[in-house]
Amino acid sequence: MKDNRIMVGNGNVVNSDLSSISGDSVEHPNFNNKKTHVGWSLWEENVSTLCNSLDKEYLFVYGVPRGGVTLSTMISHRLGIPMISDSPSYWMLDWYHWRMRQGVELESQCKNILIADAICDSGKTINYLMKDIDNNIKMTNDSDEGYTFDVGVIDVDPAALDKVDYYVNVKNPNKWLVYPWEVGSKELEGGI
Repeated sequence: MKDNRIMVGNGNVVNSDLSSISGDSVEHPNFNNKKTHVGWSLWEENVSTLCNSLDKEYLFVYGVPRGGVTLSTMISHRLGIPMISDSPSYWMLDWYHWRMRQGVELESQCKNILIADAICDSGKTINYLMKDIDNNIKMTNDSDEGYTFDVGVIDVDPAALDKVDYYVNVKNPNKWLVYPWEVGSKELEGGI
């Protein structure tokens, strides 16, 4: 029997006619389909734990769309650093050089950049970003200035531990995590 379900960018599985979002109703092809709901209070605790584990200063935090934007916003507020969520091909040095061209002085000479995402399952997103970042930096005049990139996530699959520098939880690879802002979350349904 052919499986006509497809996964869309936000991790939800939809029917092939794209008529229904599955956040709470259609089985996910890669998990045991037992959902673990993460509420806002647990999410806040996890963000605090992640922020407390960071052992260096960062110039800014980049949030990988979608879950990384929520995380990077919270990190930005807690650490008092800017947040970027633009296209990965342009954000890093464009952000820095725009401020230089505008004559905006940076209070920090820091070259550390934090990449944040809610979850790292396979590591494919991180691989893509690091390749894109590497290509972007090599095309600039200041590629030897020593920028470093660290990856921080809340939940990481055990098989992808080598892809991240900071994490809070090692997740069960068979669990389907539902974050508070996602379709099917208890918060959005009024269950919490």
